[in-house]
Amino acid sequence: MADDVNIEVQEAQEKVKAAEAAAEEARKEAERIAKKAEEAKKEAEKKAEADAKKEADKKADEAKKAEEAKKAAEAEAKKAEEAKKAAEEQEAKKAAELAAKKAEEDAAKAAAAAAAAAAAAKKQEEAKAAKEAKRAEKKEKINALKAQCPPQYKPVGTSAYFWVGILCWLPIISVFITLILSIAPKNRNLKCFARSKLAYYLIIFIACLIIALVAGAVVPEDNKIAIGNASIKILNALGIYF
Repeated sequence: MADDVNIEVQEAQEKVKAAEAAAEEARKEAERIAKKAEEAKKEAEKKAEADAKKEADKKADEAKKAEEAKKAAEAEAKKAEEAKKAAEEQEAKKAAELAAKKAEEDAAKAAAAAAAAAAAAKKQEEAKAAKEAKRAEKKEKINALKAQCPPQYKPVGTSAYFWVGILCWLPIISVFITLILSIAPKNRNLKCFARSKLAYYLIIFIACLIIALVAGAVVPEDNKIAIGNASIKILNALGIYF
């Protein structure tokens, strides 16, 4: 009986030892699993950190690339602005050159026009001077001819003929003035002019005398007075007064 108990105790002890060994093995397995889990956790954290770092680096690279792209775009925009300014300056320079060329052409045209005007004015002045010289030469020739003429044949001016003509048409005294001027002056031209007026008066007188004689012989007595009055009016209209 005691042996059976001892055997059972031994079996129980062996079972306990086996259970303890199993528990120890299970604990070790649990520790090993926990260690693996911890390692896995650390690995996961490490991986997550690496992924986060990689993602952050990627985002940083993208930000850097974006910044570089922005800078490149700004540089391109700056270059485009500079190119635009250069083109505008080129256009302005070209416009200025065209304006300067046009101004030079206008100045050349103005100079040519001024030269042509000056040449025309000079030609006109030369023509005027030649005309004046010709007139002066003609006047000198006339004066020379006048100087060569004797005093009684010297030409009489227009003003002298005008005033003599006025004197010869004065009422009543015109016949006497004309008679005196046809005899008294030394200048034969003036004397001939006065004699032409005197001849005009004589012709009128003779014509009036003939008309009066014919009228006296033909016209009845009643009409003689009317005819005489009409003749006097005609003579008065001609500037001859009695």
